[in-house]
Amino acid sequence: MRSIKFELTIYLSLGIVFIIGLLSFLSYHSAEDELGELYDANMEHLASAMIENFAGNAAPEQNFISGLRKSKLHGEQDYLIQIKQNNQIIYQSHRGVFAAKTDKSGLFTQWLDHKRWRIFILSQEGLTCVVAQDYKLRQRTIRDVAIKLIIPQLLVVPFLIILTLLIIQKTFKPLTVMSEEMAKRNVDELNLFHENNQPKELIPIIRSLNVWMKNANAFITLRKRFISDAAHELRTPVTALRLQLSSLSHANQKELQDRLPRVFDSLTRMERLVEQLLILSKVEPDGRPGSVSKVDLNALIVRVLNDLRSIYIAKRLDVGMTYSEDIHIFGVADEIEILFNNLLVNAINYSPEDGLINIQIRSQHHAIEIEIEDSGPGIHPEDIHKVFERFYRAQSNKPSGSGLGLSIAQEIAQKHHAEIILINKQPKSTGLIVKVIFNTSLEST
Repeated sequence: MRSIKFELTIYLSLGIVFIIGLLSFLSYHSAEDELGELYDANMEHLASAMIENFAGNAAPEQNFISGLRKSKLHGEQDYLIQIKQNNQIIYQSHRGVFAAKTDKSGLFTQWLDHKRWRIFILSQEGLTCVVAQDYKLRQRTIRDVAIKLIIPQLLVVPFLIILTLLIIQKTFKPLTVMSEEMAKRNVDELNLFHENNQPKELIPIIRSLNVWMKNANAFITLRKRFISDAAHELRTPVTALRLQLSSLSHANQKELQDRLPRVFDSLTRMERLVEQLLILSKVEPDGRPGSVSKVDLNALIVRVLNDLRSIYIAKRLDVGMTYSEDIHIFGVADEIEILFNNLLVNAINYSPEDGLINIQIRSQHHAIEIEIEDSGPGIHPEDIHKVFERFYRAQSNKPSGSGLGLSIAQEIAQKHHAEIILINKQPKSTGLIVKVIFNTSLEST
């Protein structure tokens, strides 16, 4: 599993090692150059001092020579010094022959007797001074000094890495605290996170979590209400059915013939209720989304009417439909079919025999309007805004339904950016007008 904290630690540690390593490398070479120049300057100073001391004197002062030997840098090996006059050696600091070429002056590096030497030659006042230094020993000394200079830089690397770990740990602490608080929450306690005193980078995460928890709370509340309402609504028909079946055990043939139709009616209502509950669980806003496609409303409503044909023919209803060409929306076809099925079933159930149902489909500016007009008793004004509540049954002398049809239709309409409007006809006539208005400027494609 990936860890941002671990990756950040690795990347920052590598960055620290790289930067300190680069600085140490540059410091080493800079110190090496500076020490080399210092040694060269020391050789030049030594040669100049020797020339001054020997000029006009047959023999140098011994105290001066001893002082020169004691004046070398810390860790520096002895210099080889040779003074010539008229190509004759008049002074040599070490025993043995040191045959340096004196035909050129200045600083240079030269191989003598299989050894590499750093040499400075100064010719002045008839004297030639040769100052030589073992190049290998010189470089070793320079390297030792340079390493001592960069060791503190290298030793600070572990402390910088530890400091980086502590800073990362402290920086991620608010996220760790939030994670622990989130783990303590359960479905019954989804309190929102506070944005106060939180790092700016965490605010978008906190807001997203709060939105999620609001939706989760709404969904959980919806589910609890759904289960509670379903249990309450199913208890009554189940109890009635049990009592009816219990009474049948002592009934005679005539009573059986009278009561069995009522038992079947109860079973039919219960079946309808269960079917509507299952549909409601699927079409709720927080339910699993269906497949969105282009829906031809003309063809869909014709299909619904064909499915309900036997019902409205049995009541001798006159069902008419007026539609426009090329009326379509984008949505879940199965859900939209359920919406119009429920609305048309209500219109059929509440229309009297030999009644009239008119359906009109109109296309308006950024909207499509479907109007269903029946010849039923209409809805009491007090019930207009309540009929969309679950299990609410309007005041009517008709047999009660499940109380879910309009609630399901409303859920589907909201998912498809649509609005359902109920309008009672004028007082001089009966009936209800149901308008479904789809806002085509908001629909998802």
